[in-house]
Amino acid sequence: MLLFTEYVIRGLFLGAMYGLLALPMSLAFVTVGTIDFAVGAYALLAAAIGATVGGTLGAVLGLAGALAASLVMAAVFVLLKRAGHHDTIMIALSSFGLAVAIGSIVLASWGSTAFVRQGLDAVWTVGGIRINPQGPINLAVGLALLAGLTALLFGTGLGRMLRASAVNAQGAELAGIPVVAVQALIFAAGGLLGGIAGLLILYSSGLDFTAGLSLTLSGFAASIVFGVSNPARGFLGGLAIGVAEALSAGYGSGAMTALIPQFVVLLTLGLGMLGAGRYTGYRP
Repeated sequence: MLLFTEYVIRGLFLGAMYGLLALPMSLAFVTVGTIDFAVGAYALLAAAIGATVGGTLGAVLGLAGALAASLVMAAVFVLLKRAGHHDTIMIALSSFGLAVAIGSIVLASWGSTAFVRQGLDAVWTVGGIRINPQGPINLAVGLALLAGLTALLFGTGLGRMLRASAVNAQGAELAGIPVVAVQALIFAAGGLLGGIAGLLILYSSGLDFTAGLSLTLSGFAASIVFGVSNPARGFLGGLAIGVAEALSAGYGSGAMTALIPQFVVLLTLGLGMLGAGRYTGYRP
């Protein structure tokens, strides 16, 4: 029982990273109707810069780099909208193209060297379970960002504008809301959230130039496993996938662990669950 509890705790700490990546994906879906598939690439870019510079300055510059990359996606979104292209698939494919470009830039600039930074050296022992303090920090940061995002959506004027734009974009424009500009902010938020996730992963397990796609896939799986209609569900989905991976690695074959996000995506899409209740609970 002690071993099972340890696996679950480790899975929750791992899943917090997936949940953090799922937050901007869920947010983009419920407010813009699309998915930003460059979130994992933002995390990779922030980690690469943070590992190179190091310290607080590296973290700040890493977040700045991730934000700059997401602003490129925001600009692409605005240009597509102004050109009359409202197909959300085109926007999603554009984000995938940006993710590939960022991955290529990281590979060309830093090579294939893995990005790893030493986190906290101390180890906590609780009830016979050894815990690296970085894990609880990651979970706390994820929960704090989830709380802040929820407060923003439901307790601010900007949140009301976002929800109104999602439910009825034309009506929101008639009410004086700059829908395209407001929705473009979502992509910028994705850069910040993805960058934070990348820095936390850097100080936890590390990552390399191939991580962008796998992080995006893990975040996407987390965002849809419990329904993509709410960022809180995305974060819970990340925790669930993290626990599933930890249990799989502990009791089964480690080779199966990497397949769990892919299995979740295939199962969810196969059952037609992705678009269910898209705007439930988001009416202003």
